[in-house]
Amino acid sequence: MNQSFIIRDALPEEAGQLSLIAQHAKAHWGYAPEQINLWRGSFLTVTADYIAAHQVWVAVAGSDRPVGFAALEHHEDGVVLEHLWVLPEYMGRGIGAGLMARAANEAPAFTFTSDPHADAFYYKLGARKVGEVYSARQGIILTRFVFRKHGNT
Repeated sequence: MNQSFIIRDALPEEAGQLSLIAQHAKAHWGYAPEQINLWRGSFLTVTADYIAAHQVWVAVAGSDRPVGFAALEHHEDGVVLEHLWVLPEYMGRGIGAGLMARAANEAPAFTFTSDPHADAFYYKLGARKVGEVYSARQGIILTRFVFRKHGNT
C-alpha cells in the first residue's frame, strides 16, 4: 500500500526525530538493542548543528510526520550520501527511492557505504558497487557504492 509523502528540507529542531528514525531503521535489521545503544552515540544520532551544516531532507507523511531522511555531505574529494533512513513501517513505499532521487538532483554523483541488508535496495536504484570497507564502529563489512544520476557505468 503506497502512502503519499513529501520531501522537504529538514529543520534543525527535527534532529531528535531524525535520530530516532535512524535508530529504528537500523534496529529493523535485527541488531541487538545493546548494539543500537552503542551506535546511538555516533552514526545513529543527528544533531541540529549537523542539519544546519549539511544538505538534509526529511520525508513526511500524513500530518507532517517525519518517516525518513537523507543527508549529503560535500567534501574536497567528492560528495557522500551519509544518511538514508526510513522507518520500518514505511519501507517499500517509495520513500527511500524518493530521498535518493532528491539527493541525485542536488549532486549527480556521490558515494556511500551501505549495511549489507540494504544493498539490494541500492542495486535496484542503479547504484554500482565499487568496493567494500570494514566499519570498525559497526564491526561489519560495508559495501561501498557510487551513484550517478545518469547511469552507473
